[in-house]
Amino acid sequence: MTSDNMASGTSSDNVTSGTSSGTTFDVRRLGPEDLGLLLGLQERVRSALADPSVFQTSTPEFIAYCLADGGRCYGVVHDGETVAYRMVYFPRDRAFNLAKDTALPSAEYHLVGHWDTVAVLPDRRGHGLARLMNVRALADLAGTDIRHLFATSAPSNPYAVRTLLEAGFQPIRLVRKFGGRLRFLLYRPSPEGWPATAGESPELAVACSATDALERAFRDGWTGTGIDIDGAGRARLRMRRRPLPFSTGQG
Repeated sequence: MTSDNMASGTSSDNVTSGTSSGTTFDVRRLGPEDLGLLLGLQERVRSALADPSVFQTSTPEFIAYCLADGGRCYGVVHDGETVAYRMVYFPRDRAFNLAKDTALPSAEYHLVGHWDTVAVLPDRRGHGLARLMNVRALADLAGTDIRHLFATSAPSNPYAVRTLLEAGFQPIRLVRKFGGRLRFLLYRPSPEGWPATAGESPELAVACSATDALERAFRDGWTGTGIDIDGAGRARLRMRRRPLPFSTGQG
């Protein structure tokens, strides 16, 4: 999904509005009554892909958990139709917690949130809808006890990585998830984000396809801070040495 500039609009307790290229989109928080809506929407997104196997679908049980008190879910509405959604997952004491791939103390696992699935119908891509939902979700989480945000994204999808970088996430290591698929593990302190750093450290640029070089850089204390994408979709991750609030657990 590509990113465009999204102008802030009006907001209410449950609805946030934004515009892109003169088109208005409303973001609303979803609830348990929207389970069928999300199940149908994820199937529409999956079936529209040239290779549906690349889309990681969620079970009804997982979606129901996030729609209740196990997370936050948001939908983007345009002309009365929900065209995109974002799921945020609070693992709490559940087995799947991305913090386990780091040295974050287990006593803080209950403070972790996952930036989980984001999906946009193909004919609504290019309007910055992921960014609009990210802004809304981050604002909502400021009022919770969540203090550590994690996400995963494929190195082969630089546009998704860029959207997460714009939301304050930074790649901190490579992991294999979802049946052995290679993913960046990204982290963002919540809700205040990364602290300001004094001065600029040297920058390193590594091709997102250079797995071995990326793994060496992460082991040596580099984190991703930006991404450059050329006209052919090839990408290089810009990296700087930035101390983490915990070790990434890599040897």
